[in-house]
Amino acid sequence: MSRRQLPPLHTLETFEVAAQQRSFKRAAEILHLTPSAVSHQIRALEDYLGVELFRRMNRAIELTSGGRAYLEIASQALARLRDGGQRVARQYGRNALKISMGPFIASEIVVPALPSFQREYPDVDIRIETSLQLVDLQHEDVDLVVRFGLPPWKGAQSELLTPVQAIPVCGAGLLQRYPDASPSNLKDIVLIHATPAPDAWNLWARNVGVELGETRQDMWFDSYLTQLRAAEQGVGVALGLLPLISPWLRSGRIVAAWPYPVDIPQGYYLLYRPGDERRMEIRAFRDWLHRLLRAQAQHSVESISPEGLQ
Repeated sequence: MSRRQLPPLHTLETFEVAAQQRSFKRAAEILHLTPSAVSHQIRALEDYLGVELFRRMNRAIELTSGGRAYLEIASQALARLRDGGQRVARQYGRNALKISMGPFIASEIVVPALPSFQREYPDVDIRIETSLQLVDLQHEDVDLVVRFGLPPWKGAQSELLTPVQAIPVCGAGLLQRYPDASPSNLKDIVLIHATPAPDAWNLWARNVGVELGETRQDMWFDSYLTQLRAAEQGVGVALGLLPLISPWLRSGRIVAAWPYPVDIPQGYYLLYRPGDERRMEIRAFRDWLHRLLRAQAQHSVESISPEGLQ
C-alpha cells in the first residue's frame, strides 16, 4: 500500500455503517445501495488494506480483531471530516441557515412571514425542517432550533422567544349551540385533550379557580394541529397556545370560548451552539423572530374578546 494513497472515502462510510449494523443488508437500506454493492465495497476495502475486516457467516457478519481496530480509526476520521466540513461551510460558505422547528409554528407563524425576512436579508438562505425530535447541535447539520419546553438543552445556548399562555378555544358555532355553557357547566360540550399533556385542563382550571363540570365526552389527540382543527370544526373545546394561535383568532377560524388565559411554565425557545450568536445571519434571524413573535403576542391581546364569557 503506497503511503500517498488513501482508500476511497465512500468505502469507509460503507464499512462504518455495516459495522454498526452488523449486516450488509441493513447497511444497504440505510445507504440506498444494494447488498451486493455493499459487499463489493467492503471487499475492495479489504483488498486495499490487505486485512479481513468481517467474518462472514451464513446469516450474519461480525468484525474481526483487525476490523474492530480499523473501525475506530475510520469512525474518528469520518467524524473529523464531517465536523470540519460543517465548520468550514459555516465560516466561509454563503450565508445559510438550517432551522429545525415544530410543524405548527413553522406553517402558521414563520413561513407566512418569511418574505419580510427575505426583503431585509436577501443574501441569507433559509432552510426549514419541521420536526419535534431533539436535535444534537454538536453533531447535526442544523444551525438553529425552535422548541417548546424548558431549558436547559444539552450542548445548546437557549434564549426565550415568547412565553406562552393556554386559553380555551373552539369554533364560533359551538358557542351559538351552547350559549349558557361555562367551565363549571359544560353540558354537552366535548373537551379536547393533548396526550403529551394529560393534566393540562385540570391545571388550567386550578389556575382560573374553577372546577370543571362533567363533559359529554373527552377526546384525545397527540398532534397540536389536529386539536385545533377539531376545535375549529365544532367538535369541542381545546386549549390553544397564545400567541401561536393569533392568526386563527384574527381570521375567526376559532374564538376564545372563555377568555381566561393562563400562564404556563413552558415557552418557545431558540437554541444555537455557544458562540454562534456572533454569526451575522443568526443574529439577523434571531432578531427578526423576536419581532415577529412580539407582534403575534400583541395581536393575541387584541383578538381575545369577552364573547362567550358566561
